[in-house]
Amino acid sequence: MPAAIIISSNEQNWIKEYLQETYDVVIKDAFDCQNLCALIDKQKGIKISYSTLRRLFDLVTNTNAPSRFILNQLSVAVGFKNWEVFKTHVHSFDVNVINQNLQLYCNNTEKYRIVLLETILNLPIHTWIGGYQFQNCINVAIEKNDFEVLDKVIIHHYDLDNKHIYEHITIGFQSLYFQSVSGNKQIIDFVKRHIATSLVLQKCLLQAYVNETYLDSFLGEWFSVIEDNTLPNLLLFKNLLLCQKAYNEKNISNAKTYYSNALKQAETADFEIHPILKARLGVWELILNKNPKKLTAYFNSLENPFDIADFAVIASRLLWIYDKEATTDFLEHIAIEKFPTVKNYFQKGRFNLLLLSLAIHYHLKKDVLKTKAYFKQIDITTFGYDIVNIEFYESWIEILKL
Repeated sequence: MPAAIIISSNEQNWIKEYLQETYDVVIKDAFDCQNLCALIDKQKGIKISYSTLRRLFDLVTNTNAPSRFILNQLSVAVGFKNWEVFKTHVHSFDVNVINQNLQLYCNNTEKYRIVLLETILNLPIHTWIGGYQFQNCINVAIEKNDFEVLDKVIIHHYDLDNKHIYEHITIGFQSLYFQSVSGNKQIIDFVKRHIATSLVLQKCLLQAYVNETYLDSFLGEWFSVIEDNTLPNLLLFKNLLLCQKAYNEKNISNAKTYYSNALKQAETADFEIHPILKARLGVWELILNKNPKKLTAYFNSLENPFDIADFAVIASRLLWIYDKEATTDFLEHIAIEKFPTVKNYFQKGRFNLLLLSLAIHYHLKKDVLKTKAYFKQIDITTFGYDIVNIEFYESWIEILKL
């Protein structure tokens, strides 16, 4: 029999975290373990037994320590050479070690700046644990007004096409947004200095925390310095937001100019336009030109349920704010019962906002039964990225509670 190896609870938590992040699954029951077995076999050609995974995830009583062979197989499944390499990696990011590094940095920022920076840039940011460690380190650097650290963090190369890395950096950068909301001029100016050239700031801050309320302040300042299309849809995004800003200022002529620019960019785009941008294009075509056809065509072009949710949520919210006479009947064509299983926080937030949008829609149509049916399905504690529009949704939640 292969020798059993004692593993710590910290090591077990990390291997579980890596397995779920690598294969984009959440393990809650035996069926999830079967699915994970199949994914590992398909993607890595490694056969790990269903029973091993059930024991690892504490779904059955585990009285035996795993063998080195099993631990090696699990390590290879998440991209490491063997268990010893995985252990070394995990220990270097032990919570206590990182906390010690933060304490050293807080005690003597100048002396231990390099220690903190090396910690940040080497975190396993594609995992949730690494993502929250990243967030904690960024928050401390912000508290210290340490722009030397922040400068290096934003010029570091990240694989933003990896959705786990993108999501975790976005969460890590949320303090940059909230500090800007609170009027922190140093943070606002820091972002303004870098936003035109920093892909990570553009994608994980500017496009992730879109609160149109601040178009007349820091958000408008950030857009004003962007001239080049460093991201495929950046100038399209900029013109649509500036269209909205001009409309808020009752400058309809400028709003139409910005919208016309955005429309030309969309029509000549050699990239897939994001559903949220399609929603904005369709809404402003309706508001400025009284033409609903583009909104309908964009909605009908979508197939992925979460793309439909993104489109429906942003389009309905903008219409309720800017054109109370416009119909949001497209919401009635969304088959909620066919929606896929919601797997993570971001999907849950998007799904909740879709349910809330449907409840608002039917409330406005005075359909009490459907309003209550959708509203009772909502987890009102989870809003995902749309936390930036919390005031709009909170006011509706209070109305729908009655």
